[in-house]
Order: sequence, then structure tokens, then C-alpha cells
Amino acid sequence: MKNFFSFLIMIVIDSSVSQSQSVAWKSFFTLAPDEGTQFTIDTVAIVPGGGVPVINITNAGAIILTSAGGPQLTVFEVRDNGKTYVPLPGNIQRGPDGGFVYLPDGSTRFLSEEPAPGSTPQRRKSRIVSWISSDGRNWIREAGIRYQPGVEDDSISSVPSVIQVRDSLWRMYFVGDFYRTNGTRTSISSDWGVTWQQESRNNILRRGDVDPHPVYLTNGKVRLYFRTGFNSPNPSERGVGYCDSEDGLHFDSLQTRLIIPDAAAPRLNKLDPAVIRFPNGEVACYVGAAPGPGSPDQGNAKLIVAWGKKITNAESGDSPEKPSSIQLFQNYPNPFNPTTTISFRIPKFEFVNLKIFDVLAREVTTLVSNELGPGVHSVVFPAEGGSLPDRWQAGASGGVARGLASGVYFYRLSAGGSVEVKKMLIAK
Repeated sequence: MKNFFSFLIMIVIDSSVSQSQSVAWKSFFTLAPDEGTQFTIDTVAIVPGGGVPVINITNAGAIILTSAGGPQLTVFEVRDNGKTYVPLPGNIQRGPDGGFVYLPDGSTRFLSEEPAPGSTPQRRKSRIVSWISSDGRNWIREAGIRYQPGVEDDSISSVPSVIQVRDSLWRMYFVGDFYRTNGTRTSISSDWGVTWQQESRNNILRRGDVDPHPVYLTNGKVRLYFRTGFNSPNPSERGVGYCDSEDGLHFDSLQTRLIIPDAAAPRLNKLDPAVIRFPNGEVACYVGAAPGPGSPDQGNAKLIVAWGKKITNAESGDSPEKPSSIQLFQNYPNPFNPTTTISFRIPKFEFVNLKIFDVLAREVTTLVSNELGPGVHSVVFPAEGGSLPDRWQAGASGGVARGLASGVYFYRLSAGGSVEVKKMLIAK
């Protein structure tokens, strides 16, 4: 008898989550490969006084932007897809800059830098500590040191940022010993950011590529945005760049692209990029703009934003605004065990079905059967089984199963009269 079952999924554009569920954060940091590759900068300050932009998604679906440009954080709720910034009262009691680990129970761990013992202005040493929050607004300092770099990496000199590799496995990007290596390194955690171990012992990018900020790509790769050409004598080589990686660890620096040059806003160094994809599909890159030494704007740092340009696909005839048909991306990782992510893009509000089939074309389960809005959607598909929230299973099959056997399976997306099918492999 064929088993029908539902799976634990995270539809990452839905902001209607309770405090007992994981935060629906991933769609805000997931781009199609052709998104976020061209930007137009807006030099009007969002936050006077500059500072490091840090973006958090609360478990109520709110976008919180903080700026660490002064003695305390400046805090805004970002509304209207980045067109409105509402100042929030009070002072968030956590570190000024860093990265967020989104925990299964709906809480969030924030990792940030603080001076380590023996730190001096001439030889700054840092370590990573953490705060925990149940709502993304009120934070409690956690006891203990999350990460203390080794001898060769004793100075974390820029914003540490993190990305989920899978489940409890997270990777941290940071600038190593600024005075010697001056480049991006990594550490790894297998327990949701509680403890970290050194991962890369050398720069994963070129010397002078610093201030890393990772995002997911729908083709399974990881993109890292960063300040590039930090110490280059050639002004045309300095600004915000990016580089893609198959696994988020090994980058071909020869493929680095400069996308927001310092020359785009003269006399302002572009630092600490933070990229987000809003629910309406627009991509923004927040930048801390700091005047260089000797600049007439010295002392007038500000936080600004660059907006991603729409890319026209001449080969497919798609409009520059959005694709004209559905797109189903290859799941990642593939092969997988126990979880994989299936992403797809739809051009408008459509009734969407996403189903799994075995090699005999027998339906295993319905993952999605509901109306969804335009944009990129992602589903975390655990082969070990789970439960599907009611709001996503209109017409979906019910039942429970304890896991799928190793082998080839197919996932089929149908929406608006179009159908796409791809193959995936469970390897146990």
C-alpha cells in the first residue's frame, strides 16, 4: 500500500509565522543568478552618520534595519519594499553588527564582535559573542565566547556574517588578521551557532576583499558580496563586488565583479554591503558610505542604498520587469540526505502545485497546492518526513511516512497552464 505523507516545509515568502515556528527569512536572502548583478546607487542618506547596515527578519515577518554609526544603534522597520523607514523607539541591547542564526523554535541568535583581552589600537584583537531574541527586537546576552580566532586570525576587523549550510550547520565569514592577511576567512558551527571551529586557514578571496555578506542563489550556489580592492592604488578597482561559489567556501576570485564602484558616488568608500530581496522582487544593497582620508566630505558618513537593475533576457524574449513563464530550479543539494531545497519562480499570482513522484510515476506527496504571489519561492524538503502547515495544503495529500528510500525521484511544478519537471536523488 502506497504511503502518502506531508513534509515540513518553509515557504520563505510567507511572513505569517508564529513564535513557535522557524522564521520565514530565507526568501529575503535568496536571489536568482541574474539578480543583484547590476545596481543603481541612490546617494541620499537613509541614516545620517553612516554606519554598518545590518538586516534582520523578525518572526512576525518584519524587516529590521540597524545602523551602527554612533554610540548606539539606529533602528528602523523597513516597509513598502524598502521605500519607507519607520524609526523604532528605544535602544536595541545587542552588538552593533554581525550575523543572525535563525533557530527552529522561532528565536534568533545574533553573533557579533567585541574586543578580546590584550587588544590595543595598534594590535586589535577580537572575539565573537552572542545575544538571543524571541521576537527580533529584545535581546539577551548569552554567556560564553562563541569563537576566539587563533594566533594567525587574532583580529576580526569587520562585520561577521553567517549563512546556513544545512539544518544546524552554519558558516561564518569574517575578516581575519587585518594587519597581515587582510582578507575573508571562515569558521563553521554544527550546533546552530553555539560553538565555532576554524574552517579556512587562508583567505577565501583576494587580499583586500573584506566585509563579506552571503546570499543564496536559486541554482544552488552561494554568492558573497564584499568590499573589493580595499588597498588597491587604482580607484577604478575599489567598491562593492561579488563572487559566486558552488559550495559557499571555494571562490574563484578571478571571477569577482565590481558592481558598485566608489566612483559611482565620488569621495565615498563603499563598505559593508548588505543585500536583500524584497517581497515585490526588487533587490537592494545597503552600503555604509565613508568619506576617504582628505575628502571634503570627511566626517559626513552616511548609510545609502543601491537598487538592483532589472535584466532583460533577450534570448527568451522575457520582459525586463519579470519572466513571462514559470521557472523550476534544480534542487540543492543534489544528491541529498536528509534535506534539500526546491526553488521556483512564478511571474504572477497563480494556483501552484508542486508534487513529488517516484521512478514509476507514482505520486509520493503534494508539497504545495495553493495560490502564491509572483517571485521566487523555496521549499525545504526533508526526506525523513514531517508535517505540512494547513495553509499550504489545500488539496494536498495527507498521511504520514517515516522516510523515503534511496533512489531517483522527480518533482513537478505546475502553474498557469505550464509544467516543469526535474530529477533529484536521495542518497542514504
